[in-house]
Amino acid sequence: MSVNIPVIAHFAVSTFFGNVAFSAMGFGMAICYLFVYQVGALAGLTECCGLPGLKYAVFIQTIGMTVIQPIVLWNVNLRKNFRWDLILTMVPAQLVGAPLGQILQAYTPSEVLKIIVGVVTIGVAAWQAFNLWKNYRAAKKNQYEMVEVVATDGEANGTTKSDVFFVVGSQKDESEWIQSLISDRNPQIASPPAAGILEHFSPLLDSFGDLTDETNFRTLVTSVCEFVENNPIPWLDSSKNALTLEPNSIIKQCGGNRTLAAVFEAVMDRFAESHNCKTWLCKSEGAGEHHEMLKKQFGSRLKYIYLHRDPRDAIQSNNDTHVYVEAENWAKLQRTAAELPSDSVYRINYESVADKGKQLDNLDDFILGKTPAQNKKTKSDGWKSAGNLTDEEVKLIESACYSEMKDLGYKPVNKSQPKVHKKQVAEYRTAHEEGTRRRDEAQKEEWERKQKQRQILEKHNRDKVVMPYSNGKHGEYDGLIENGRMLERKQPTDNKTKLKKAFKSISEQFWPFQWRILWMCVSGLLSGFLAGLIGVRSPPLIIFFFIYEFPPVEVKANGAVIAAVNTCVRIITYIAKPPPADYGSPTWFVMEDIWLYVVCAVVAIAASPIGLSLTKYLNKSGYKVGLTALLIVNGITMVTTAGLDMAS
Repeated sequence: MSVNIPVIAHFAVSTFFGNVAFSAMGFGMAICYLFVYQVGALAGLTECCGLPGLKYAVFIQTIGMTVIQPIVLWNVNLRKNFRWDLILTMVPAQLVGAPLGQILQAYTPSEVLKIIVGVVTIGVAAWQAFNLWKNYRAAKKNQYEMVEVVATDGEANGTTKSDVFFVVGSQKDESEWIQSLISDRNPQIASPPAAGILEHFSPLLDSFGDLTDETNFRTLVTSVCEFVENNPIPWLDSSKNALTLEPNSIIKQCGGNRTLAAVFEAVMDRFAESHNCKTWLCKSEGAGEHHEMLKKQFGSRLKYIYLHRDPRDAIQSNNDTHVYVEAENWAKLQRTAAELPSDSVYRINYESVADKGKQLDNLDDFILGKTPAQNKKTKSDGWKSAGNLTDEEVKLIESACYSEMKDLGYKPVNKSQPKVHKKQVAEYRTAHEEGTRRRDEAQKEEWERKQKQRQILEKHNRDKVVMPYSNGKHGEYDGLIENGRMLERKQPTDNKTKLKKAFKSISEQFWPFQWRILWMCVSGLLSGFLAGLIGVRSPPLIIFFFIYEFPPVEVKANGAVIAAVNTCVRIITYIAKPPPADYGSPTWFVMEDIWLYVVCAVVAIAASPIGLSLTKYLNKSGYKVGLTALLIVNGITMVTTAGLDMAS
């Protein structure tokens, strides 16, 4: 079965486009490869150049898939994006479905089935393309509306919105303290208890899907409202009754702006309205981490009050927390605050406010939009007289935030930064986590509300179980997150414990039962069945990922794993099962075509970096466009091949 140069060139082009698609998306190798192959068949390469039949073309495609599997798997970050729920459902289901398809091959009119699958696939793709176009137009409209709001500095519907304020750089006690001083002097500013809306929901946004879709956005709004209504410290209106957040009202308040920041603003505005206030102040510690999101939402209305205090004065020694971890958190807060744009920040230190009323007058000027004098002088000896810390605790605090203290003018006791061993740090973090949990469990009413918040977050968190904590903090079973910093729990060292932990993590993805697990099995079974019956496996999987949205990186990574398993099965099949009698060779591998195999392998390897480089341009919408295009190409190929088979 010797092939000539035009045939080699055609297979090389087919392999190139197929591998570019697969490297970019984790799907589409067979779809694009066979599409180009069919173009060649329709162009007359079979008659003029002896283009081999479809069975041999699929064998060449397998070679191209095999050589790039290691490259793609290496680049999809499986350690981070691997999902046991997808792999343990879809792969076994495919392995069951494929033999069933092969068995029924002799009893099924494959041409008719190809036409049906092709038409259905094109129909689904057309429906998805319509949704993408509709969402694109809505997004463009939202973009114009949002730019208009920012450009007019908050003017909307004939009213001018006030500046909004965020306390940064300080922990709970200092934030509460400065808020009480501000409220006494500026009663028009409302300040709800910290809820950590941005901190908790930003990591989960992908799970809500495209927010320009009305259903997805309503789900986000409803979840945020429920989360706030179950805050450990309840939000109360001016009559001291629990504040009710109505999702329909929040959605209306968001207008055309379908973002988490818009939901956050609407919820905060609702609290301010319930207290007859013009604006509000947010005390969530991690708000500064989301400056870009906030800047886009509020524009020049965004103002920060950067309050800092000597960590040796702010951090207290007790049985619930560890001073080293508290100092780490303090340092993180200072680094975040220091990166904020200076024209939006009024910086003030706790010591100056405690001693001089003039600093509060300057703060009032900042709140009223004037340009106040900034106090940069720091007095840092007050902590010594308090005598709350031992020398060892002072050493631990300075080891965690030495440079940040010096930057703010707090003179360390130690002449150089004290060193702490990594093993000790892990022990400190474990002790801190356990102490914090004990403290929260002792506060029964607050703990029960946190459990409700946890359940709300678990609905949308596919990766980890999130445990909310008060003051905008949340922890995970794998560790503790405070102020945006992951504090790792001490990891088990024995294999038995590691194995138990791994099985527990996997089981949590399957129980309690979720309908998407069932549909994973169904789509995997259909994928394998169609692959065995007519050589097409991708459409059921692509349709599944249209219905159940996952982050594109996870779809690509796990799609690549599924493809790798299928490729291995095909290789084993080619080795174990001889080709049909009309193939012209006792084995699938034909020595005379060695240059065809070499060229296709080289082209496949060369195409992979191109596809991988395209990944950075595929955001969620771009990835959907790519999947839609693959479905359309697949549908055209199915109908075309069926027509050719019926004609022959």
